[in-house]
Amino acid sequence: MLAIALSSSFAVVSAQTKKDSAKTQDIEGVVVTALGIKREKKALGYSTQSISAEDLTKSPTSNFTSNLSGKVAGLNIKQSGNVGGSIDITLRGYRSMTGNNQPLFVIDGTPMLNNSPTTNTSALRVDTGNTISDINPDDIAEMNVLKGAAATALYGARAANGAIIITTKKGKANSKFSIDVNSSISVSSINKETFAKYQTTYGQGEGYLYGPNSNQQFGVYNGEPLAPMSIDASYGAAFNPNLMVWQYTSFVPGTANFGKASPWVAASHDPSFIFQTGTMYNNSFSIAKGNDVSSLRLSYQNVNGNDILPNTNLNKNALTGTASYKLADNLTANIYTTFVTQNTTGKNPTGYHGITGNFRQWWAVNVDMKDQRDMYMNYKKNYSWNILSPTNTAPQYWDNPYFKLYENYITDSRQRFAGNASLSWDVTKKINVLARASHDGYTYMVDERKAVGSLPDAMAIGPASGSQSSGYAVRNDRRSEDNFDLIGTYKDNFFNNNVDFFGVLGSTVNIQKFYSNAQGTQGGLFIPGIYSVTNTTAAPQAPLITDTRKKLFGTFAQANFGILKTYYIDGTVRRDVSSALPTDNNAYWYYSTSLSAVISNWSFLKDSVLSFGKLRASYAVVGNDTGPDQLINQYTVATAFGTPVYAYNTTAKNPNLKSEQTKSYEAGAELKFFNNRIGLDFGWFRNDTFDQILALPVTYTTGVASKVQNVGNMRSEGFEIALNLVPIKSQDFTWELNANWSNPKSKVTELASGVENITLGSFQGGVTINASLNNDYGTIKGTDFVYDGNGNKVVDAKTGKYVKTNTNSVLGNMQADWFGSLTNKFSYKNVELSFQIDWKQGGDIFSLDQYYGQATGLYPETVFLNDLGNPVRNTLANGGGLILPGVVNTGTATAPVYTANNIRINAASKGAMGYDAYPAKQFVYDATYIKLREVALTYVLPKKLFASTFVRGIALSLVGNNLWIIKKNLPYADPESGLSAGNVQGYQTSPLPTTRTISFNAKLNF
Repeated sequence: MLAIALSSSFAVVSAQTKKDSAKTQDIEGVVVTALGIKREKKALGYSTQSISAEDLTKSPTSNFTSNLSGKVAGLNIKQSGNVGGSIDITLRGYRSMTGNNQPLFVIDGTPMLNNSPTTNTSALRVDTGNTISDINPDDIAEMNVLKGAAATALYGARAANGAIIITTKKGKANSKFSIDVNSSISVSSINKETFAKYQTTYGQGEGYLYGPNSNQQFGVYNGEPLAPMSIDASYGAAFNPNLMVWQYTSFVPGTANFGKASPWVAASHDPSFIFQTGTMYNNSFSIAKGNDVSSLRLSYQNVNGNDILPNTNLNKNALTGTASYKLADNLTANIYTTFVTQNTTGKNPTGYHGITGNFRQWWAVNVDMKDQRDMYMNYKKNYSWNILSPTNTAPQYWDNPYFKLYENYITDSRQRFAGNASLSWDVTKKINVLARASHDGYTYMVDERKAVGSLPDAMAIGPASGSQSSGYAVRNDRRSEDNFDLIGTYKDNFFNNNVDFFGVLGSTVNIQKFYSNAQGTQGGLFIPGIYSVTNTTAAPQAPLITDTRKKLFGTFAQANFGILKTYYIDGTVRRDVSSALPTDNNAYWYYSTSLSAVISNWSFLKDSVLSFGKLRASYAVVGNDTGPDQLINQYTVATAFGTPVYAYNTTAKNPNLKSEQTKSYEAGAELKFFNNRIGLDFGWFRNDTFDQILALPVTYTTGVASKVQNVGNMRSEGFEIALNLVPIKSQDFTWELNANWSNPKSKVTELASGVENITLGSFQGGVTINASLNNDYGTIKGTDFVYDGNGNKVVDAKTGKYVKTNTNSVLGNMQADWFGSLTNKFSYKNVELSFQIDWKQGGDIFSLDQYYGQATGLYPETVFLNDLGNPVRNTLANGGGLILPGVVNTGTATAPVYTANNIRINAASKGAMGYDAYPAKQFVYDATYIKLREVALTYVLPKKLFASTFVRGIALSLVGNNLWIIKKNLPYADPESGLSAGNVQGYQTSPLPTTRTISFNAKLNF
């Protein structure tokens, strides 16, 4: 079909156009590269890819980085779905085993902080979000992604993982003020395919374990059946509307069933009832003006709304200004400032004890969520469905979900100021000197409250140890970065304009500061309802305080030669001195060189279908340092009261560290045909990062468990393809097609002598995420089946359940085989329709939800007819039970004889499904997905409608996001959802369901 469309398109071209005489520069354009320097794209020997401002703002969101999904080959975006939550961004795979793998964001020459949380356990954690989300996307004029080390070498270690260069909008020369208003409302609802689906045949309990003789499915109360209310599973008795049972509502005062039994039936309102419609309002306003001497632009943005869980909301305000002024004909001053505040309430903690872990793993399907809501709203008490006994209504394992949302919630706030000021001096027409000072910093406060009456559990933040029945914890962070740059550029041409030269010489100073203070109560709140660190029952633990500073001094140079407007050679060198490294090893060098040839200038290719063609290749060696405080060992105090106890750090620091290094190779081609109607950008890359700074295990005789060392190598390698087509283009109608595809793979090729594995994260279910020698990065390990010589699963002849390996078996890998995106855009006169499909193929993900939820009997897969045609949960005497597919050893351990398994196991009580019968391997799923990521319909009103008014333009849009998951293999969840941003992926527990979002947007220009 593609060939047919192209054939039709070419016929249109022949009928309506003459041979295009556009210059190469017109086709290729000018892009912003490192340090904010504009370069002709044809002169670049490395890969870059631009994103239009329209693509970033088409879909309104509180975090614009989510809109990068599918827009750039090699750029991988993973969304958490939490309100104000983080978005994981990697470019061309992973390079650091345990360090940062996020690209650097640069706005108008200012490197921006983009700190994201990393989760390496399944304990309760707070996803604090990635801070680059503070940027107002309506301020962005253009974005250029620099992918390889040669492209970012001038930035030094900060851009070891690539860079995303953002240029903001400026005031344009105009006799009048230009005013832009952008207003949208977004409505979100859960995609039920990504939330638990419940069986409705069996209720609360774990089987035949109750009653006077411990062989019944119910207890006894007043001579009638009593539901096992302390059990958080649905492996109990079959529902029967004629059976009256004493349930938890029978013992909660004020409920309709208080003091009496009620029918034994599945709930009318399952946990999906708790999710509400999320509504987000996104409004921005800007005013701009400019002339030949000065320009000014001011903008304001407000994002405000609620999420899909009750008592969750976000409010963000951003005020941004840019200005320039010509102090003289050759001297221009520029300034950029932004101030952002963001406040969220009810951020859902990630991990096992998050509220959705209750719904996905441990639940009783006879519990009506509407009853839980009414019980809390009426009495404001923790009346849980999971009570200890008829005489003790305290929760056994789980709080009332509404009590948890309205009483035990997290709030956070961030105030951020960023900006830069610069002077640009044209010393001559050929020489420019730029002096620039920039600052980016924020304060962040997050607190957690646990009300009196809550189930004792660990706190998500703060230093409190053990389970807390109530409490309060708070953490305050301050992070800042200051940059001072002095950059000189020189442009010239020689030999009758046959040789062009561009040179850069500069220096930079970078100062990074971080302070964090976390405090909390210990042992519970002394006075209920007073949330203060001083309102503590027991002596609190010592505050967790971090106070670090790091300085980086860099000098750099770049030279670019262009020969005959066709051949280009570019070289850079940089030397950094880092205060985070020892004095003897604190300096390191970067080198890069790149070549490009504009082959469309070759005589035999001129006047051909090739409008533009370029070959490129680059090589770079770049360095990277480490975080501060890695050189000198220290003691920490364990308590703030009484006799202080000091502890030595368990990871030994290393005063002999040196910088890690990355060797980067890249080659590719960019081709455009038929007057830019077909564009193809193809590239190959390889990055080897060695002397990685890792904390590796050492013998305990040293007094520590691990030591920071320079060891190991990780190789990331792959291909990238970006395809742009205009199959049809006429006066009124245009069809554009854009596709991106890439397959980056990162592999651990070297570790320290004697070390074969580094555990990146350790989780429930005995599952770990690892960097394993000679394996792809992100190996998932845990228990596997034991197989015979023919690949059959071995069953234990005594139990009838599968034999399991230890937890060191390889179960899969978190990295995808490849990912890509396809966007179609159709324009007819003033109407535009576009849709984007994202596809991620391969990779694996372990589901703790299925691991536990199938064992507790929640899911439909736990209710079926067995090989005898009877309900599998019947007793063996009533024809129930199941025979697990596999073989048993009827011989000896040394001389095994395997025969087909015929052992029927009892499934009438909990123990035959889920983690009780299967190894972790059973719950590792293919993480492939295909999504209809975005559909947008835009109508631009004809200008003649307001020709005599002050209105310049109006555009109305209807946008849908994540409307349809076309394909996925992970049951009842979105494989894109994870614990947080960071290196540890491939593990899922308790995610919020994915939302479908419909947005209406109006853009007005005055």
